[in-house]
Amino acid sequence: MCLMAKEESDTSSVNSSTSINFENYNQLLDAFKETHEEAYRLTLLNNRLKGMNNWLENRVQALEEEMNNYKNDFENLEMVYKSSSCKCDSSFCKNCESLEKSPLSCKNCG
Repeated sequence: MCLMAKEESDTSSVNSSTSINFENYNQLLDAFKETHEEAYRLTLLNNRLKGMNNWLENRVQALEEEMNNYKNDFENLEMVYKSSSCKCDSSFCKNCESLEKSPLSCKNCG
């Protein structure tokens, strides 16, 4: 009788140990699946944000070039304006010289 009782207790401890290990395995597997899905979602999001970042960097570069062009145009117009209001009596004026090269001419300086 003692041997039979001991065998039953060994069998029940093995079954409960197997049951605990199987539950732990399922929990770990579920946690791994959730982590994997989240990593995949973050990878997609990261790729989308990298693409947007590249587009924005290109857009900033294009806007900087456009701004430099407008700045140059403004400086040229400013020089033309200053030259057109030149009232110099000298035969040599930097403003007049640069204006003579432009399509406009200085009204006061010739």
